[in-house]
Formats: sequence, structure tokens, C-alpha cells
Amino acid sequence: MILVIITIISAAAFSMTYYFSLNIASGKRQLVVFCAGSLYIPLEELAAKYGQQHANVEVVIEPSGSVMAVRKVTELGRRCDVLAVADYRLIPKMMFTEHADWCIAFASNEVVLTYTNSSRYADVINSDNWIEVLLKPDVKYGFSNPNDDPCGYRAVTILGLASIYYGGPEVFEELVTEVTNIYAEEVNETLHIYVPADLEVGGSRLVVRSKSVDLIALLEAGSLDYAFEYRSVAVQHNLSFVELPPELSLGSPEHTDFYAKAAIHIMCGTEQEKMIEGAPIVYGVTIPSFAENRGDAAEFVKMLISSVGEEVFEGLGQPFLESPIYIGEVPEELKV
Repeated sequence: MILVIITIISAAAFSMTYYFSLNIASGKRQLVVFCAGSLYIPLEELAAKYGQQHANVEVVIEPSGSVMAVRKVTELGRRCDVLAVADYRLIPKMMFTEHADWCIAFASNEVVLTYTNSSRYADVINSDNWIEVLLKPDVKYGFSNPNDDPCGYRAVTILGLASIYYGGPEVFEELVTEVTNIYAEEVNETLHIYVPADLEVGGSRLVVRSKSVDLIALLEAGSLDYAFEYRSVAVQHNLSFVELPPELSLGSPEHTDFYAKAAIHIMCGTEQEKMIEGAPIVYGVTIPSFAENRGDAAEFVKMLISSVGEEVFEGLGQPFLESPIYIGEVPEELKV
């Protein structure tokens, strides 16, 4: 744990030095954006469009797992002007009211199982037999760290729901609890899943990385057969993927009640422990309370939730909600 903290602080110091030197070199105002890894590509494209209209602004985007992105603000005090996460609920759960007092939910997604032509059983896997394939002893699969990244806690939640959906507890046991120190118990007909803060992974079949996009290089290199990713990420990286049943993909609002049959507890054993119910995937954005460049941040968020942002996101495989959802004291200027 101490090593992790030292690493994060060292990275923070490097990043702040980088931001400062960049500002001096360019002579531009900086807009610092922390975002989920799955948002990096669309936000990079959006930043390019923003730069065309605001030539005196340098947009600096730093991707990470969404939980980690929030903690960089709340625990490390990092400078951040715009924060965009893969689960809007993290903002009220982890930031209200000291570090933020509003957020806008704006986009959706779903989880898929990605693979390449070199993956074992790539020629036979489909939406009906994907669990059977993952359970094969020669298959290597991966998901991101649930303590860092919503895609990770969603993947584990999906595997918990799969044990209910397919009527076989061995699904979750073999793919999660037997190869990690994650454990689960059923309470009042809800499967509660507990992820210790110091996540441990045993054996060679399961691979865990801090954020889901970190698994893509392993897939492409052939050292990993399957990885849980967002559909938009699969589209952006030209990966083959299996669509999960809508009861499991976390992409169908009509299955909200079934998704809620599993709840995951992250950072167990620490003051940061949070319980997150299974629910449809919805992305969110906010401007932290201590943002240094609030003016440009507001203009960037305006573009993000506008038709310009919608076109960028949907062109990259990530649909917007029919209309934004406003949580907390959202500034009137940001309501569309």
C-alpha cells in the first residue's frame, strides 16, 4: 500500500511539473481534464474541436480508471478542471459536497467480451457459450481492477449476475473467488461482492490491470484471450467482441431490477469503502469545486453535452442519453 501511495504521489509530481512547463512553453491557458480510460479517445477528438475555437487554451487530458481519477482530486489534491467518469454515481458518492456539488449524466455504454483472431476458441465463441469458453482451463481472461476502474467492478458484477442468470454458482466461484481474494455472500436475495483494497490475484488464467484499456495491448499481443471492455472501446480499437445477454451487459435500462440483484463493495477494509449496486451504465461529468480554470471548464462541458459532443461520441460507438440527467446544483449555463 505504501509503495502504491508513493508511486501515485511521484506520478502526481511529474504531472504537475509537466503541466507547468507546458504552460510556460505554450503561453496558453491550461484546461486539465481527468477522465476514464474509455473516454480518452472521444475527449481527445472533442479537445481538437475545442482548440479550433479556443486557440489560447491548451487542453491536457489524463486518463485513468474512474475511481482513481476521483481519488486524485479528493485524496491527492491534484489540479483538475473537468472530471469525466464512466459511472456518474462516483461523483456524488465520493465527491459531494466538499469536492463537487453537481454532475451531469450524459452517455451510456454496455460491457462486451473482447477477443482477437488469435484467441483460443475464437472460431466458436458466441453469446450463448461465452461462459463455457471462459471456464476452459487453457483460456486466459482479464478485467480491470475494481478498486480503480468501473469497468472492473462492472465485469465482476456481471460475473456475479451470470451465476444467477445461468443458475450456476460455480461460474462466479471459478472465474472470481477461486483466483482472487474477492468474496461474496447473499443477503436478502442480493449477491454482495467484496473487493479487498489490496486485491490479490492467484494463478495464471486471470489478468488484472488498473484500467480496462490497459488489457488491449495484451489481447493484441496474443498473451490474453478475452477481456471485458466497453462496447465503445471495442469499436474504437477494432476488436472482435461477443455481445452479452441484455440481462448481463448493464446496457439495458429495462433490466435495471435484475442488475440490482448484485452489489459490489470496493476498497473493502478502508475508510474509502463504497457499495455500488448493479445498474445500467451511465457516464458523468463535473467541474470540481476547486478547479483553477472554471471559465474554460464550463465552455468545454458545454461543448461535451452539445450536439457537437454527441456527434463525436456516437461516431466512436458510444451513444448519448436521450437527454442529460442533472444531479445536484448544476449551473444554469450548463443545462441544455
